[in-house]
Amino acid sequence: MRIVNFKVFTAVILAVVMLSGCGLSKMIKKYPTVKFKATPEVLESTGGRITVQIDGTFPAKYFHKKAKLEIVPVLTNMQGVELTKLKSITLKGEKAVGDGQTINYKTGGTFTYTDVFDYNPNMNASELFINPSASLKKKTDVKLGQIKLADGVVYTSERVVRDEDLQVADHGYELETLITHSGNLYFEYNKSNLNTNLALNKDKANADTLAAVLAFLQKNWKVKSIDINAWASPEGELTLNQKLSDERGKVGNTWFIDQVKKMIKAKTLNITKPEELAVTVAAKGEDFDGFMKALQASNMPQKETITNVIKSQENKAAREKAMKDMTVIYTEVETMLSVLRRSEIKIVCYLPKKSKEEIMQLSTSAPEKLDNKELLYAATLTDNMETKYTIYKSATTIYPQEWKNFCNAGYAAMSLGKLDEAATYLDKANTLKASEPKVLYNIGVLNFWNKKNETADSYFNQAKAGGIDVSYNMGLLKIRKGDYTAALNAFGAKKCKNNIALAQLLSGNASGATTTLGCVKPMTAADYYLLAIAGARSGNTSQMYENIRKAITADAAYRSQAKEDREFLKYFKEAAFQEATK
Repeated sequence: MRIVNFKVFTAVILAVVMLSGCGLSKMIKKYPTVKFKATPEVLESTGGRITVQIDGTFPAKYFHKKAKLEIVPVLTNMQGVELTKLKSITLKGEKAVGDGQTINYKTGGTFTYTDVFDYNPNMNASELFINPSASLKKKTDVKLGQIKLADGVVYTSERVVRDEDLQVADHGYELETLITHSGNLYFEYNKSNLNTNLALNKDKANADTLAAVLAFLQKNWKVKSIDINAWASPEGELTLNQKLSDERGKVGNTWFIDQVKKMIKAKTLNITKPEELAVTVAAKGEDFDGFMKALQASNMPQKETITNVIKSQENKAAREKAMKDMTVIYTEVETMLSVLRRSEIKIVCYLPKKSKEEIMQLSTSAPEKLDNKELLYAATLTDNMETKYTIYKSATTIYPQEWKNFCNAGYAAMSLGKLDEAATYLDKANTLKASEPKVLYNIGVLNFWNKKNETADSYFNQAKAGGIDVSYNMGLLKIRKGDYTAALNAFGAKKCKNNIALAQLLSGNASGATTTLGCVKPMTAADYYLLAIAGARSGNTSQMYENIRKAITADAAYRSQAKEDREFLKYFKEAAFQEATK
């Protein structure tokens, strides 16, 4: 606390004496003996609010019994312009009428005053004054003299940085897409020679499927695999079935190679000999599982009975006989078994795609030539946020019904600090897909940045219900509310973040904040500046000066901030501080 120069004040006293009479003149003369103290002496914003307590002590035989004092603390900027008036307190002598706290003339007395008011950035460099007004009889509003009680305002709690992990909708693009076509060659019971007149082979649907397999190969896409898997129906003898499947595989392979030779001759296949295709032939034996699946999927009323009979057999031989008997009783069983006697030809190819370089080039030069997934994928191929934003904006125009485009455009706009544009995109995303957790999360962050804390809290809880981890964001809300312990609990196991260090610093753990900032990589100007504040609070001036310089080097805006920041108030006149901030 610092008191005004009372040499100047003497002239005021003499003038007031002439106006106020002997009652107030005595109070004015003894005014310097009245003690006022503000707590804290440097005001601080906590949860967006500033609390100040003023204690006053009046000596014995000071307060005129019929006098009244009104004290209205005023916060002004450094030019003396009033920023805000706090609530008033009225003090009165023992015989004064009206409201107010009584101060005894003979013994003197004390008062305690507390007020809480909203923080405003204009208050960062400010001072708190009082100039009590005395009243006695007909003399009113006689000023006793201005006294400075406190400096203001430490606003470190307002230094929450924007380091949330914003949500980006998945692009859904596959680097490799595999396309599969398969068809079957069917065989008669206990035979492995290919009968093209067999009903199943002549069936138009099956013939068309096989033709589609061959046509697929003639697209000349990159082949991943060609497999020929041969099976036997499970009602035959086990050894025979294995032999049949082996022979059917070889027959299937011969048939396929013949078709390949025809394609090569017709020049519809871009190879010169069949051996260039790596064909894998596998004899799978009897397809018991295939039969059981077909049985369970059928509409046969007796399927459970048949299942129980088959499963109750003691060995495979008995099971095979039971199944063979079933083919005599139920024609449906024979139909199920007939489609298991096959040689399956399966071709897997890579779907041709544009190269990464082509996708990236088109995304900014001709985005309409890309599909939606390609556009969203293109944005992941660059670290330049302006380029990402350009791509996402193009996606919203070309594919205006896709919520992902608007979600990601909102994310990019937020990352660039274009909050109004972000709000427009995110609102549209929320319209296209209501209750999408990623959109709700980003809207929550946007509201938090705009200091709409309650709205942000609501959106975070909705995003949490959708499965997104919002614990870090809840911790930031706790900082805004001034509950630093709860913030640290919400952060949990997270480490190496500016806001975690901020909560530690605000909760009185400057050394913990220093340790946390020490593992932040890479450090930003905000990180250096917070480290400087931690140095000031712990009395480590070398840490303070070093990091003030680093913060200013990284961002010159911190020079003017440091020169007025009340965190460094007691160092303002130090040559080392002035050197660090020049």
